[in-house]
Amino acid sequence: MLLFDPTECDVQAAATQLTVSGTKKTDMKKKSRGPVWQLCKRILRFVLILWITAVVILSFIQRKLMYRPATAPSLLVSEYDSVIRMFPDAVDVHFESSPGQTIGGWYLSQHIETAGSRPAVLLFHGNAGNRAGRVAWYKLLNELGCDVLAIDYQGYGDSTGAPSQAAVEDDSVATWNYAIQELGFRPDNIFVMGISLGGAAAVYLASVQLKADAAPAGLITVSSFSSMVEVAAWLYPWFPVRAILLDRYPSADRIADVTSPFIHLHGDADRIVDQKFGRRLFDAAGNTSANGIQKKWVSLENTGHNDVLHNSRQQIFSEISMFLRSVAATRTER
Repeated sequence: MLLFDPTECDVQAAATQLTVSGTKKTDMKKKSRGPVWQLCKRILRFVLILWITAVVILSFIQRKLMYRPATAPSLLVSEYDSVIRMFPDAVDVHFESSPGQTIGGWYLSQHIETAGSRPAVLLFHGNAGNRAGRVAWYKLLNELGCDVLAIDYQGYGDSTGAPSQAAVEDDSVATWNYAIQELGFRPDNIFVMGISLGGAAAVYLASVQLKADAAPAGLITVSSFSSMVEVAAWLYPWFPVRAILLDRYPSADRIADVTSPFIHLHGDADRIVDQKFGRRLFDAAGNTSANGIQKKWVSLENTGHNDVLHNSRQQIFSEISMFLRSVAATRTER
C-alpha cells in the first residue's frame, strides 16, 4: 500500500509553481508600470495645484479684470473742442453717489436755458475708459436731437471711489436724481441708455424707477447681456465662475419688471459679449411696454463688440430715431 499518492504531489507542486509564477508576473507588471503611474500622478497633482492657485488668484483680481477704468485728475468738457462744437452749452457736473463718494460727468446741451424741453439720454458707458472716450456716441445723440448726461462710475475718470456692482448701481440712481432734481427733466422725457456693462446699469435703474412709480420714457441697451455670470462662465469655462463671481449683474431677472419701451442692439460678430446673451436679455423683457410699444431687437450685421458705431452707425441711428419717434407719438396721443 502506497503511503502517498505521487500524482497528488505533482498537482500540488504544479499549482504552487503557477501561484508563484503568477505572483511574480503581477509584481513585474506593478514594477514595470510603477514609474509611469507615479509620473502621471505627479503631473495630475501639479495641474490641480496650478488650477487651484489660478482660481484663488482670479477670485482676488476679478474686479481688475472686469473694470478697466481710465482715471484723470480732471475732465473739463471745455477742453474737448469737438464736444463743445456739438453742445455749446455743455457743462461739467459733480454730485454725490454712494455715501462719501462723488462722481463726475458732463451735461451736454445745445441750449441749457431750455433744458427739459428736449429728450435727455442718461448714458452709461462700458467697463473701460471714461466719458471722454465716447465722443462718437455724443455726436450720434446730438444728431438725434437729445441732450446727454454722461457720467463716470466710481473709480473712473475724475470720480472718487472704486468700481463694483454696488457702486455702479448707486451711480445710476444718483445720475437719475441729478437729472430730475437739478436739471429739471421729467421722468417721461428721460431715456436710459447703456452700452455693454452700462446696459446692466441702465436696466437696474429702469427697474428701480418703475418701483418708484417714475419709469423712464425708454430703455436702450447696446451689446449688453442677461447676466455677468453667464458671460464670465462663457469666457472662462475652466473656472468655477458661478461660485466665485462677486459682481453678478442679473439683468435678465430685473428687466422682467420693466414696463418702459425697450430696444436692444447687438452685433452678430460680438466675441466679448456673444449675441446670445443679448438675446436672453431681450427675451426676458415683456413684449409690450405699458404705453403699448412693442419691444425691438436689432441685430447688427458683421459687427463686433467695440466697433458698433464704426460698422453700423447708420443702422443704429435709424433704429434709435424710430424708437424715439414712437415714444414721442404715444406721448402726443395722451
